[in-house]
Amino acid sequence: MGPLKKNLLILSGGIEAVEGIKVAKKMGHHTIVCDGNENAPGKSYADEFVVGDIYNPNQLKKIFFKYTQKKSIDGIITIGSDAVRSVSALCKQHNLPGQTIKSSILTTDKLKMKFALQKNSLLVPNFVEIKNKNDLHKKILNFDNAVLKPTDNRGSRGVILLNRNSDIDKMYDYSIKFSRNKKLILEEWISGAQLSTESLVISGKTYLCGIADRNYSNLKNTFPHVVEDGGETPSKYYPKIKNKLQKILDLVATSLELKNGVIKGDIVLKNNDLYIIEIASRLSGGFFSTITIPLVYRINLIEKAILLSLGQKPVPPPNQLKNYCFQANRFFFPKPGIVKKIIKPNVQNLPKYVKYFELNTKIGDKIIPIANHPMRNGSVLVTGKTRRDAILHAEKIRGLVKLETVQHYLN
Repeated sequence: MGPLKKNLLILSGGIEAVEGIKVAKKMGHHTIVCDGNENAPGKSYADEFVVGDIYNPNQLKKIFFKYTQKKSIDGIITIGSDAVRSVSALCKQHNLPGQTIKSSILTTDKLKMKFALQKNSLLVPNFVEIKNKNDLHKKILNFDNAVLKPTDNRGSRGVILLNRNSDIDKMYDYSIKFSRNKKLILEEWISGAQLSTESLVISGKTYLCGIADRNYSNLKNTFPHVVEDGGETPSKYYPKIKNKLQKILDLVATSLELKNGVIKGDIVLKNNDLYIIEIASRLSGGFFSTITIPLVYRINLIEKAILLSLGQKPVPPPNQLKNYCFQANRFFFPKPGIVKKIIKPNVQNLPKYVKYFELNTKIGDKIIPIANHPMRNGSVLVTGKTRRDAILHAEKIRGLVKLETVQHYLN
């Protein structure tokens, strides 16, 4: 912890930023939270709250230029959002430590990202840029199974599985809706173990802070949309891949010109090869950085990331990860329709192994088929003494939730 109280600007006041705001306050810092939603959950935890579009750097530069005429800002961070370019723009404007503009573009533009990784001999899926519908019709012929996605979004928004027999026009129209820059990327679907990693970069050196196995067992029900159903931490593959993974992460930081900050990685393990699907220079969502990593590894990742954002050097995590428990999380996927009845446990009476429980659905809500991660209707996060215990605990608690829907009202 730094010796002095600092003014920390946090871009995002969403539910996943709340734990981060709490950590910053516990460190003794003054929190200025900015979010486009004037009723964002983080508002009630912040020392100050500012309404602003966190994905609009130009707007934010005007807002905080005026702000800094009277008050100072010592560091800027985003938690649970992909407002990386805005963070970089504001850091540059106010001469604060942070990721460069170029690096922020490399980690938020999936096409430029893959070119940069490929240039440094890192394994990525075969990929091509899609410029229009005709382009997609031609290029899909070179793939057996592929993924179409916007180059500039997150949380599986606009991500869709397809092949040459798919309704290409329909797939294109769906995916392009989620792209702010109206650019798409088509890439090979790599079938293998899906992994999530979270690392700190300190003076150019990467330190792995957590690795999880992602659960896509519900993919058949969300197809053609790619929607994760939680996962388990630590990854059962970690002992086998830890040395290779460390070398890859160091090269990723170099490729994307990251000197200090956070690396979130989506990686697939296939035939002993590690394919990099995506990299983000931000703290991950799904409560992985805010709840899971502190629980499983006893690493306060948020505190270390905050210190980096303030230009301070945190104590690095250990070179070899040690887990102190096992964690599993699962999401709720109610049937489409109008919610008629809800049966759920009393949160106060849940077992101690339940570390997070949320059901954000009420009677009368209209449930539509889930197409991306933000559309999920809540989650449960648990711990266990073994991996199997954690999975059984998560499935047990999820089984206590029953949502009855009336489908014939859906139009």
